[in-house]
Amino acid sequence: MNRKINHLAVWILVVVHQFIGWGWYAIFGEKWLNLHARTMTDIERTHNVGAYVFAIVTAIIVNYTLAWLISRLNATTAVAGLRVALVCWFAFLFVEHAAIAVFSAFETNPWPLILIDMGRPLVAFGISGLVLGAWRK
Repeated sequence: MNRKINHLAVWILVVVHQFIGWGWYAIFGEKWLNLHARTMTDIERTHNVGAYVFAIVTAIIVNYTLAWLISRLNATTAVAGLRVALVCWFAFLFVEHAAIAVFSAFETNPWPLILIDMGRPLVAFGISGLVLGAWRK
């Protein structure tokens, strides 16, 4: 059983995650803002370097954790890595986020907003699972 992490794959995926986020909100950003009853001017002033650093740190943690888990489960193909990543996304991210979003004491988010919010990590986790499962060290 090979339990080594492919660090190069993880760091490439960290960059890929940033591009996925950029592309996702380039495509769905206006709809996302409308569902939040916001405009672009509402969020322009909120972007600071800390948010981007946090997104990068998050991508590092997610990809190293997926790499470790895929290795521990001996998922040695792209499909096996994808399965592990999608189970993690569904069980630990989607279900929890959906429950919080739907039953929030402060607001109830419509399903299109939940799907936009959870679609980006679905794509990111899926790509990470494929790459980490296939690209063994």
